[in-house]
Amino acid sequence: MTEIERHSYDVVVIGAGGSGLRAAIEARQAGKKTAIISKSLFGKAHTVMAEGGVAAAMGNANAKDDWQVHFRDTMRGGKFMNSWRMAELHAKEAPDRVWELEAWAPCSTGPKRERSASGTSAAMSTRGWPTSATAPAWR
Repeated sequence: MTEIERHSYDVVVIGAGGSGLRAAIEARQAGKKTAIISKSLFGKAHTVMAEGGVAAAMGNANAKDDWQVHFRDTMRGGKFMNSWRMAELHAKEAPDRVWELEAWAPCSTGPKRERSASGTSAAMSTRGWPTSATAPAWR
């Protein structure tokens, strides 16, 4: 008969994509014993394989690039059917999360690039990671 190993955790995160890893980091920083369960190898989750980039109003490439522009673009892109509160929260929080990812340097292999994202105003910029290392496509 096979013996079953049992483990005890405060937090169990299902999925090792961008959101799952971010949740695990937050749990560990809160002092919780944390486990991550993934169906694929670390570094091969959908977030990494999508190669999309992050939409965030960073304000460093264009002085008119701010959270209000991002919020407006998000609402227009969703034909005003999206949750305005979630769109607002994302627009306000996205720049800080991008800087956080930059500080962690997730598999980054070179300089970041900024570009106008399709469907956004000229003031909107997107931070993109070269190669397959990308941050969640939050928008």
